[in-house]
Amino acid sequence: MEQKRALVSCLLPSGTNAGQLARAILCYQQQTWKDKELIVIDDKPWDLAPLLEDIPNGELQYIRSGTGSSDDTDLGGDLARIKNLGLEKATGEFVIHWDASDWHHPERIRHQVAGMESDVRISWMAGTLLHIDHPELVHHPYVDTPKGGYSGSLIHVNDPAKRYPPGQRDPDRAFLSLWDTNEARKMDASDAWLIVRSLQGDSRNRRRFYAGLRKGAGDFTRWMWVKLRGRDRLSHPRFRLSAQAQISFRRYLQESRKMGLITSIA
Repeated sequence: MEQKRALVSCLLPSGTNAGQLARAILCYQQQTWKDKELIVIDDKPWDLAPLLEDIPNGELQYIRSGTGSSDDTDLGGDLARIKNLGLEKATGEFVIHWDASDWHHPERIRHQVAGMESDVRISWMAGTLLHIDHPELVHHPYVDTPKGGYSGSLIHVNDPAKRYPPGQRDPDRAFLSLWDTNEARKMDASDAWLIVRSLQGDSRNRRRFYAGLRKGAGDFTRWMWVKLRGRDRLSHPRFRLSAQAQISFRRYLQESRKMGLITSIA
């Protein structure tokens, strides 16, 4: 695949947080895979041009809703329609989904493209690193493996016949279900270092953060083992990161702090 140098279209809905969006754009710029394009679909009342001015000519498609342009359409905040509009514009051989709220490692595209073997048409990650911006936990992410994997990490061949079904609670999961299981591949949880997902540190998200430690296969037993022995919750095995994951997290933390996205560290 490295010799083929496939063009990869990165699909980036603008989201609602300008700081997170700026970080996602920086992550795109830092990718080691050079043959790529960024497709930004913006249905918010703001002009993102200043954030996009450093994207090279010919590498950016910026689609704005509510502008009266030929691309204009009332997306109504519907993620399925937003992503379908991006898919219509994608020119790459592969499309990779680039969530604005996530941090993406510079090797993410290269690593996921390498997994697109001849019999694989769609792939996604079994897990990611999950981090919460809370004083007691800010230095302690863990490997989160939601049931079925993290569908927000999709990469797939650019197939004009595949579009997001409308009205779905989880559009990415619904889109994934359109593909034949024989042509789908879930990456190993050891690749979790490629994406860091972040939560704000309010009480609701703290409950969500801890809930993830008891939802995977065998996780409830591990959680009870920690709880019954009166151990610190940070002794849970999911907090034990590989060397690669530790390096990835440190980079995420440094870049996120510089952009004002981490508030629990003075």
